[in-house]
Amino acid sequence: MSDSSSLTSKISAQDALQTLVSVEVPLTYLHLNAGFEKPLLIFFHGYTDTAAGFLKRALEELDSRYEVLAPNGLFPTPVKIEGGWKQAFAWYFSDFSSKRVLIPPTVSAKAVADLIEKLNLQDRPKVLIGFSQGGFFLPFVFPLLKNIRKLIAVGSAFRPEDYPENFSMALDAIHGTEDQIITLEQSEKSFRSLEVRNPRGQFHSFEGLGHTMNNESRAVLKSLIEEAFASN
Repeated sequence: MSDSSSLTSKISAQDALQTLVSVEVPLTYLHLNAGFEKPLLIFFHGYTDTAAGFLKRALEELDSRYEVLAPNGLFPTPVKIEGGWKQAFAWYFSDFSSKRVLIPPTVSAKAVADLIEKLNLQDRPKVLIGFSQGGFFLPFVFPLLKNIRKLIAVGSAFRPEDYPENFSMALDAIHGTEDQIITLEQSEKSFRSLEVRNPRGQFHSFEGLGHTMNNESRAVLKSLIEEAFASN
């Protein structure tokens, strides 16, 4: 009889083969303040987060001037809590440090582009706002969309290799000095590495803020959005 324990000790996740399959996956989303030809704000939440969670952190109240679209990530990532599980989502599964990608960001980016087409929002002027993993997701989704006025990353960092060489729109950052998930140093250093391609970009830091938002950062977010639509 073979020794199963010795067999399992020789098998690892890296041994798995991979092929592409076509499936239909539901994409849930919040769609608020819908109105004819309104400018569109698209919010992308962080890892193990939700659309509703990010909207509550980012907006003190809904502004009737803007239509709001906030998708949940394509992939459920439930979080265990006392008495059950909390619904949460992710946009992709990548380990950039080891350069291993299980599900690339392009999968969710295509899903978001399909959603915007189904909602007939392709031509609306848009500002894209991403929090944490949602900020890393921005360079994968914006090339698939039209009429983007600005990108805003909150509590995120930046990988220059993810941005095209001809990147020319404004990318702004909002970050807390006490962020323990993505440090201020990591965020600001990576943001500065894009300066040549992002001369209009602004980096805003907030003293005492962790990996979230507060009244001060929400006010700056609001002003950046207003600036984006006023300048076009």
